[in-house]
Amino acid sequence: MIKAAIFDMDGVIIDSEKIYRRACTELVDELGGKISVELFERQMGLKMSETQKVVVQTAGLEIEPEEFGRRYMERYLKLARETLVPNPGLVNLLDFLSGKVELAIASSTEKVAVEELMKKIGVLDYFEIIVGGDEVDESKPSPMIYLRASELLGVNPEECVVIEDSPNGIKSGIRAGMEVLGVRHGENAHLDLSASSHVFDDLYGVKEYLEAVLNGNA
Repeated sequence: MIKAAIFDMDGVIIDSEKIYRRACTELVDELGGKISVELFERQMGLKMSETQKVVVQTAGLEIEPEEFGRRYMERYLKLARETLVPNPGLVNLLDFLSGKVELAIASSTEKVAVEELMKKIGVLDYFEIIVGGDEVDESKPSPMIYLRASELLGVNPEECVVIEDSPNGIKSGIRAGMEVLGVRHGENAHLDLSASSHVFDDLYGVKEYLEAVLNGNA
C-alpha cells in the first residue's frame, strides 16, 4: 500500500536539466574548458559537492571545484528564477495525491534552493518534507536521501513510491526499498531508465498509474 510519494526535483518537477546545461555550458566556455556529452551525463543526480569535482575534471578546468560549484549554482539560480515553470501535469498530479498520501521532495540540490524554486512555481505548500543534497552525506545512487525522507515522513520505505528521471536516482530509490517510477523528458531520452518498475512519457502517465493503484485497480 502506498502511503507516500517522494519526488526528485530536477527534471521531474521542473525542466531544470536544460537550465543546468546552459549554466554549465556558459561557465565552462568562459573558463576555457571542454564541452562534451559526458560532461552532462556524469553530473545527473549528483549533489553539487560531487558535481563540481566531476565538471572540473571532465572539462579540464583550472579552478578549484568549490569555486566552480559556487559560480555554477549562482548562474543556475539566476537563469531558473527567470524561466522556470512547473512541468506539464505536475499540479494535476499533486492535486490528485494531496490528502491521499504524504508528499516529499528528495533532491540533490541544496534545500534552500529547492524551497526557493518550489515557492517560485507555486507548489511548495504541497510538500510536507523536503530533503536537500546538503542534508545527507552520500549522493544518489546511495539510498540515504530517500531513506531520510521516509524517516521524516514517518512512513516505511516499502510504503513509498519514488518519481525519478535519472539512472542514479532510480538506483537510489530501489536501494531504499521503494517502488520507483521513471519519467522521460528531452534531456534523458537516451538514458536507461529500465530499472524502474514503470517508465512514463510524462507526469500525466504517472497520475493515471497512481490513480489505478490507489483505487485498487492495478
